[in-house]
Amino acid sequence: MNEKISIMIGGSMTFASKMKEAKKVLEKFGFDVNVPLDTYHVIKEPEKKCDIKFMKKLGVGRGDAELVAKSDAFLVLNYEKNSIKGYIGSGAYRDICIAWWLKKKIFFLFPYDETQNNHKYEMLGFAPIILDGKIENINSYLL
Repeated sequence: MNEKISIMIGGSMTFASKMKEAKKVLEKFGFDVNVPLDTYHVIKEPEKKCDIKFMKKLGVGRGDAELVAKSDAFLVLNYEKNSIKGYIGSGAYRDICIAWWLKKKIFFLFPYDETQNNHKYEMLGFAPIILDGKIENINSYLL
């Protein structure tokens, strides 16, 4: 029996509700899907994303990195944020580095805005697969 392909979803916790939606869509395609440990907490109580004590207790960071390591692929939901198209924050960057190091397939929902920070060459070196805003495009690469 074949095991399901597993995908870890990441991105800014501003997009926690979108992560929940993407998880449902990907599960309908037959994937095993994980989201950051604080996703459902942040959906219910958005201020939790800034509660360091809560985040440490939950294991955010290391726990999310472990989920990336256990997955076959890493999908970054890089919607526009703060007028930056294709936004990728520090937590997503950390997880992209882990996925790249462990030779996982890396997907960005949208193209990366090369002007948003000083990681332009690192991002290009990760060679992410861009899904052009259509999550269903992931099927072409994983199924």
